[in-house]
Amino acid sequence: MEKNAQILTAGLRELGITPSDGLIATFDIYLRELQKWNKVHNITAITDGGEITTKHFLDSLIYLKAIPPETKDLCDVGSGGGFPGLPIAIIRRSVEVTLLEPARKKMIFLRQMRRTLNLRNIEIIQDRAEGVEERQFDIVVTRATFTISDMLKKAGHLIKPTGILIMSKGPNYEEELSGLPDSYSAYVMPVSLKIRPMTRNLIIIRRRG
Repeated sequence: MEKNAQILTAGLRELGITPSDGLIATFDIYLRELQKWNKVHNITAITDGGEITTKHFLDSLIYLKAIPPETKDLCDVGSGGGFPGLPIAIIRRSVEVTLLEPARKKMIFLRQMRRTLNLRNIEIIQDRAEGVEERQFDIVVTRATFTISDMLKKAGHLIKPTGILIMSKGPNYEEELSGLPDSYSAYVMPVSLKIRPMTRNLIIIRRRG
């Protein structure tokens, strides 16, 4: 726990988040539950505590760099083990976070984490983005392996007219952006952490006009 807590503490400070004892304890519970469930249900391919902390928790929290403070609601498409939506919900308790996850075993895990962590700002829906109608959000995020164009096709209807889609990409994002529909504009925000050598690029997409 101590090593994971040190990694998380350093990362939170880099992101401008105060690493309180309560916050570190919350993520430690999340980590332990994820590892326990993973032995039976294969929630994530990453099992090492340090890697979960960097590649799941902190990689999820970098999205906060692009989420405006006035955001009221957010939808995480293909949430899996809760990334990035659940860590965002832990930090931003004022944001109503909807986790979309079609796989039943992962949906059950997310419900367990909502209860265990007492996260009252989380709603969990077992469905794909295409199946969710008449709902729109200020922010739509995903860490699923969709291309930008595929994500817009699947989940573009979930974005409010004034809302944004945020996706995290590695260095080879330019080709995906070249296929962006004319009705959308994109802004790229590189984010790097000292403990995470790979720079992530937050692709922030909004409708033109």
